[in-house]
Amino acid sequence: MFGRDPFHRRRQTTWLTALPRLSAALGLLATAVIANPAAAQTTVPSPNAVESLPVSFRVVNRNDSNVPCLADGKTYTVRGHLVGPAADLRNPFPRSVTTYLHGIGWGEFYWHFQSQPEYDYATLMAQRGHTSLVYDQLGYGASDRTPGLLNCYGSEASVANQIIGALKTGRYTVVGRTTVPTFAQVALASNQAAALVSQPTVYSYSAPLAPNADALIVTSFADFAGAFKPAFALQSAPFFSRCLLGGEPSDGPGGSGPRFYVNFPPSDEAFASVNFANADPAIVAAATAARGRSPCGEALSAFQTIGLDSLQILLRQVRVPVLIVNGLDDAFFIQPLGGNAQRRLYPNSPDVTVAFIANAGQALTLERTAPDFRNVMDAWLRARRF
Repeated sequence: MFGRDPFHRRRQTTWLTALPRLSAALGLLATAVIANPAAAQTTVPSPNAVESLPVSFRVVNRNDSNVPCLADGKTYTVRGHLVGPAADLRNPFPRSVTTYLHGIGWGEFYWHFQSQPEYDYATLMAQRGHTSLVYDQLGYGASDRTPGLLNCYGSEASVANQIIGALKTGRYTVVGRTTVPTFAQVALASNQAAALVSQPTVYSYSAPLAPNADALIVTSFADFAGAFKPAFALQSAPFFSRCLLGGEPSDGPGGSGPRFYVNFPPSDEAFASVNFANADPAIVAAATAARGRSPCGEALSAFQTIGLDSLQILLRQVRVPVLIVNGLDDAFFIQPLGGNAQRRLYPNSPDVTVAFIANAGQALTLERTAPDFRNVMDAWLRARRF
């Protein structure tokens, strides 16, 4: 197995051992429950300087994906940051970038937690040589607000596809620069329910010889209904009921933003309990304070997307390498059942890897075991030349 082209034949990998250091060769080994965060911190960071560049993308909130749901067809601006080695970001044609999608109620801060540098995933990955695009999806953070009922997982997949295309053609804006990096390869990663964006992006906009997204990474999620824990239904029910009653303005009570936005889960206490299993209380408090309301169109388009996924109707069209990562203490999904079931949903991918992080819940970048998650990501991306 060592030294072979990872695309030569279909590989299904499960990492099963804990190692203090993961080399790139682990992408060709078998998959792991990672359990030693202290040892993981011994990795020597790259000496290269890191830059975080403000970027923006003009996108159309349309739904031309394979997921049926409603969008308004209007043009908006998505804002985020390119974070990577300074030398790569000054290169007009860098090799690759990974685009990261956040879950319901989060924002780009999940991946770029600047208030606590030891949990700033994008910057720490840049020190290892990786470039990341992190952005607030429409309806969140610094990005434009859409009507809450007209921003769904299908339209978010279309927006993600437009952004991937922009990264490959250089048709986007870097604040303060006249030229922008144009990337040859783009991996697409998601956390939690943003898998209902990342997966449709890959199977809706792909061609056998030239897929728009060149790799797919799904974290803290399972399509398999048999892996859902009771907490999933308990927290989802208030979300749906509040949406049906009109929700709230996107920018807070009494704000001027469009309606049909709600918090998921409804309370700060529930947000902390479902996302974190082993985190510093200060990190939990900071993340909870930063969370925002979510457009109702996401939740209202979730079940048809999960249904299509679990039946393999469309996931059969995924023909790029896939990485699945879950915490074993996930509050919403039974693990490792969910992760192992997820791997079977990509029968035509040449390369499916599953990893589990011990002592971690859904917020993999912000748990005390975050170094283990970064090691898994680093090893997998390097082995596939991202």
